[in-house]
Amino acid sequence: MATFRLPTVLNEVIRAHNNQLIRPIKPKNGVNSFVFPCRKMVFNYCERSGSSKAMMEYLQKEALEFAKGNPQIEVIVQPRPSKHPLIRAFYTNDKQKTKTVRKCSIEEIPEVVKSLRDHSGHTLRRWNKYVLSDTPSVRGIFSPFHVHQEHKITDQKPQKQ
Repeated sequence: MATFRLPTVLNEVIRAHNNQLIRPIKPKNGVNSFVFPCRKMVFNYCERSGSSKAMMEYLQKEALEFAKGNPQIEVIVQPRPSKHPLIRAFYTNDKQKTKTVRKCSIEEIPEVVKSLRDHSGHTLRRWNKYVLSDTPSVRGIFSPFHVHQEHKITDQKPQKQ
């Protein structure tokens, strides 16, 4: 009598726990899933300086709504004595971006927070090459406008002379 055994790969992937199948899931973008690029935002302010007045007003009025509206982002508020206020965003690709909000008004701070939230975390650069490839073509990118001869497709057969 033959016995059936799962391959070792399946044993590692599928575990039985309380009569349920549990599969470990790696967070990645794809069908039916989206991993938000911004994972954490830190709001730093000084309690005594005048440059932090708008930041403290934003934290008292609108920061709680932002935290409730974006549960995927960890929001941290830290005092930073004798320093200008700033907002630091941490991204899933281990990059961070910092913006100082010392001269911003209460109306401008939500725009700064939204721009940091929507940023991907990648450094901005100019794209000189329009196609990224591991094996670049010797001839370059094909374009139908650079063909030297005109080719016409007709239904007529060529006439014999």
